[in-house]
Amino acid sequence: MGSITLRIADLRKKNRLTQQELADSIGVSYQTISKWETGISMPDIVMLPALSEYFQVSTDQLLGLKPLDDETYIPEKTATKDFWNNKLDYLLRTRRGYWNDDYIAFLVSQVWKIDQTVSVLDCGCGYGFLGQLLLPCLPEGSTYTGIDYAEDLIQKGECLFADQKMSATLLCKDVFTHSAENQYDLVICQAVLRHLDDPAAFLQKMITFAKPGGYVISIDANREFECCGLYIDGMDYQELCKHEGLEKKWQTELARQGRDYAIAIRTAHMMQKLGLTDVDVRMNDKVEFITSQLPDYNEIRNDFIAYNDWTAGISAAERERLIRHLLSHGLSHREAEDYCNRNVAIADFFAANPIAGYTFMKGQMISYGKKSIGKKTIPSD
Repeated sequence: MGSITLRIADLRKKNRLTQQELADSIGVSYQTISKWETGISMPDIVMLPALSEYFQVSTDQLLGLKPLDDETYIPEKTATKDFWNNKLDYLLRTRRGYWNDDYIAFLVSQVWKIDQTVSVLDCGCGYGFLGQLLLPCLPEGSTYTGIDYAEDLIQKGECLFADQKMSATLLCKDVFTHSAENQYDLVICQAVLRHLDDPAAFLQKMITFAKPGGYVISIDANREFECCGLYIDGMDYQELCKHEGLEKKWQTELARQGRDYAIAIRTAHMMQKLGLTDVDVRMNDKVEFITSQLPDYNEIRNDFIAYNDWTAGISAAERERLIRHLLSHGLSHREAEDYCNRNVAIADFFAANPIAGYTFMKGQMISYGKKSIGKKTIPSD
């Protein structure tokens, strides 16, 4: 069943009852109520139905195995600029493991067949990582414009482009409300749609920025692939792949918020329905194979641990907050406990094995299509 966290104190306070009033109502002493609330002792099993009936909740809710009915869904914050302004260090650390440079060059020359100067608009650009990757592979004279509403990321991007002596235009604006004066040959986004509450609307906005015949490209990870794409040398691969309960979290977020962790595998179909032509999908070929033989192993490994929140030492209060959050997103108490235990087990393994190697494949899908040129109209006589 997992650990039990009685909700008696929460229910009592919600009903504005003192411990004595609750004790009088169910025929026990207030000291007994106090012991239940502090975890010193548990109610006898015969008391559970009486307590559930008194508070008009299920036994699972009373035991903290399910959220209370009035504990509302708390939306994820990844579609807000404040969230990303606080993630600058995270983005700088983690993006280097996203691509093989030769594959970017392959996409440009062999898949999209770009052999003439092009203009690029990167929607949700962050600090412009994709521009720094693309520009060296594009024909000379090509231009890059990035747009993002996170001020800190834009400022950092301007410094990075200047340091690398690369020309770029970075706009601190909201993609949804931005009105572009020009249209672009390539309109692209990476790791954006999965974080949005309305990815279809964002994709539709991207299409408006593209020239007729121009490419619209979305790069994103499929969460199912990502969950099964990790092997840590010395750990049980089947255990690492387990993500029971996360499917419930994803389904709840999709139903309640519109946030779609399966967006990567749906994007090409959305593109076709929105009128793009020549729609196709590729897989990013990047696989991280990390061992202690790499010169910067410790830095890469530590960044990877931080990226996945596998940090040990989570307090009991923080653990309880995480479990409550997962319960409100559809997980059972056991599934939430298992999720926390898995993360702790990985953190403990890395701590005990300072030269442990790992292989990780994010499973990034690259969906792309061309904006329809449209039919030419024949003027009437």
